[in-house]
Amino acid sequence: MDFKAVVVDLDGTLCNERDIHPKDERAVKEVLDIGVPVIPATTRMRFSTSLILEQVDIDANPLICNNGARVVGPGWKDSNCLDDWFEAFLDPVIAEELAAYTDERFYQMTTIFKEKKFRKRREGQNDKYMDPITEFVDKNVEALKEGPPISFMMHLGDNGLKGMKDFENHASGLSEKIKIDRHHRSEDFTGLTVYPGGTSKKDALEIVCERMGISMKEVLAIGDDHVDIEMLRSVKKGIAMGNSPDRVKKIAGDVAPGCDENGVAWALKKYVIQ
Repeated sequence: MDFKAVVVDLDGTLCNERDIHPKDERAVKEVLDIGVPVIPATTRMRFSTSLILEQVDIDANPLICNNGARVVGPGWKDSNCLDDWFEAFLDPVIAEELAAYTDERFYQMTTIFKEKKFRKRREGQNDKYMDPITEFVDKNVEALKEGPPISFMMHLGDNGLKGMKDFENHASGLSEKIKIDRHHRSEDFTGLTVYPGGTSKKDALEIVCERMGISMKEVLAIGDDHVDIEMLRSVKKGIAMGNSPDRVKKIAGDVAPGCDENGVAWALKKYVIQ
């Protein structure tokens, strides 16, 4: 098949715990060398994506980050000259209500902006953190002094299943102006993110394709989670990783080996690298 672009998720797809296997990295570079753009599409922020892909010359092409709530044009690794093709933010009133709700229940949450994020400080925690774009606050609502955020993120390890479901139920009944994405590791529910309504990786990819002058039906997409389903369905060939939940595998056009088994390299060699 002839593809005009490849779009690939990061965590659980191209990388595992921030590491890309050399075999997958080589395959991505081969695709770039034959002139096919490779476009990351990730839940991650631009900053952490640039660190993971530091050794891959990939930013001559756009980036879909924040699960589609932000699209950054070519050259996105350079923080001094960012070209935002699209960006969406949570409604300030809804953001304030959700942050206050988490504070009332002592939930741990990350408030995410374009180039900065805030985490609620645990008792006894100092302000030292390995990530230079992270700041700590005593209450989640304090982060909103920065302005309307792109998203809120919660993790199972911080809040437990009961806390996660409580927050999800509260947020889902609050407004149609928000969207809640669940994150999984295989079948396990590990976290959730609240985004502005009407944003997704699929919608972001449509913006990218229009700007690049190509059709969605000329794209190969690879992903591993529920948040990738719309994107996988909308392209010429959508490939699920072997470590994906069953729901993702069922809608995919093909299933690659898992992330730990170099599924991205397998897919690229089968469909793009001739």
